[in-house]
Amino acid sequence: MGKHKKRIGIGALSALVATSLIILGVGFRSHHPSVVKAEEDTWTTPEAGRLGIRLIETRDASGPPAYDVQAGDLLFFTNAGTSYGSVNTRNSIVVINAKTKRPIAMSDLEPGWSQNFSSHSGGTSPNAWYVYLPAMGFSGTPQPPALLVLDARTLKISQIIRSGGQPHHVKIYQDSQGHDRVLVEDFNWAGLGDFKGAGFYVLDPYSNNQVVGGMSPGDVVGNPYVGQTAPDGKYLYYSMPPPNFRQLIPFIDGALAKINMETWKVEQYIPMHKYPLWTVFSNDGKWAWITNSEDSEVLKIQRGTGPGDLDKVVAEVPTGPGPYGLRMNIDDTELWVADKGETLPGQRGVTLTIIDPQNNKIKETIQTNCITNDHLILSPNGEEMWATCNQSHEIVVLDTRTHKITARIPMPNDGDAHGGSFVWYFNWNNRIEGETVSDQNGLHFSARNAAVQGTPWDAVPNYVYPY
Repeated sequence: MGKHKKRIGIGALSALVATSLIILGVGFRSHHPSVVKAEEDTWTTPEAGRLGIRLIETRDASGPPAYDVQAGDLLFFTNAGTSYGSVNTRNSIVVINAKTKRPIAMSDLEPGWSQNFSSHSGGTSPNAWYVYLPAMGFSGTPQPPALLVLDARTLKISQIIRSGGQPHHVKIYQDSQGHDRVLVEDFNWAGLGDFKGAGFYVLDPYSNNQVVGGMSPGDVVGNPYVGQTAPDGKYLYYSMPPPNFRQLIPFIDGALAKINMETWKVEQYIPMHKYPLWTVFSNDGKWAWITNSEDSEVLKIQRGTGPGDLDKVVAEVPTGPGPYGLRMNIDDTELWVADKGETLPGQRGVTLTIIDPQNNKIKETIQTNCITNDHLILSPNGEEMWATCNQSHEIVVLDTRTHKITARIPMPNDGDAHGGSFVWYFNWNNRIEGETVSDQNGLHFSARNAAVQGTPWDAVPNYVYPY
C-alpha cells in the first residue's frame, strides 16, 4: 500500500468491494516495519539531527488485534490521561465505536511508559497503521517525556521518539505535493520549567515515521503553540503566545505565524490579541478564524491569496470564557467554539459558542456541562460534533443540525480526554484497510472531498479512494 497517490474508478471499486464482501476471513495486511536498531542510526534524517529528534527504541508490535473491525465501521481514537482530577493512573489510548458510542478497546501499556503520564491529544496516521500517543512526563514519571508510536491494531508500542520537550498535539495533513504527513508539536511554554518545548516536527508515516521537516522555537522566533494547516497544504499557521507567558502576558498579546511549508520560513507575523490559540479555515481556504483566549473572542482573518498579499484581521466576535478549540461545520455556515474557561478559576468552562461566520455574530450559546472542553472534532459526515471534556472525563456528542446533545461517553477509568481521530474501514484486495477521515486538523481524504463537493459522505465504499 503506497502513499495517497493512486486512484481507482468507482465502478471497478464497487465490483471489487462486492467481491470482497462475500469472501470470508478478510484480514488486515501485515504492516509492521522491519525492526531498526536505534543505535545503528538508520532512522535519523538531517532534519531530525538539526531539531534534536531521536528514535530511542523500536519494538516488534505484532500480535493479536485488540479489537475487531468490519468494512464500514467508523471508530474514534482518543486518549485517557491522568490529569485534570482523573483517578486514572495510566496513560492510554481508547478506541470508541462511533456508531454505538461505546468504548471497545483500551491500550494496556507497561507502567514504565504509562504510569502517571498524561496526554493532551492522540492521533492516527493517514492510513490508520499507527496511533500516536504523547507521553507527557512530569515529576514522578518513570521515564522522560516521549512520543509513543503504537500499532493501531494491536495497541502495542512500535517506536519511542524523543524531542527533548513535552509532546503535546498530533494531527495529520497532506502537503502541497500530495504527501501525507503527521504533525507533532511540543508544549512550547518558555519559562515554565518542565513545559519548555522543542518546537514542532513532521513525520513521514510511510517511511518508518522519519522526520522530514519542522522548526525550532528559534526558527519561528517565538513559541509555536498550536498549529493548523491551510487547505492548500502549503501554509501552516502557528499561534504564539508571549515568549515568557507568566511574566509578559500583561504586556504582550501574541502573534500568529504564517509558515510556508515548502521553504520552512515564516512569511508573516499577524498581530493577535490575548492570547492566540486555535486556527480553522473555510473549505475554500480564503478565510481563517482564531481564538484569543485571554480576551474571550474569535478573530476573523482574510487570507492573502495573491502574490505579495498579506493576511489581515477583518472582524472580532466575542465568545464564552477562555475559548480554546474551534471547528467549522460541514458547509462553513457555523463556527463552533469550545469555551474551555482558560480565564476561569480551574479552567472550568461548560459552554459552546456557535458563531455566524458570515455576519460575525453569536448565533447560540449551548450549555453542555462538558467541563474544560478544549478540542472539537467534526464527524466525517458532518452530522455530529464531538467535544472532549478534560475535567468531566467524557466526550459529549452534539447534533450539528439541532445543536442538541445526543450522547455522553464516559471515559474508561475516569480518564481525561483530549481530542481524537475518526477512522473509517473498508475492503481492499480482500483485506480491511483504514483511512483517517477527521481529526483536530479538520476533515481528510474522502470526507474532505465530499465536503468540498457538497456531496454526502457515509461510511460505505462509494467514493474514489486514494489507494
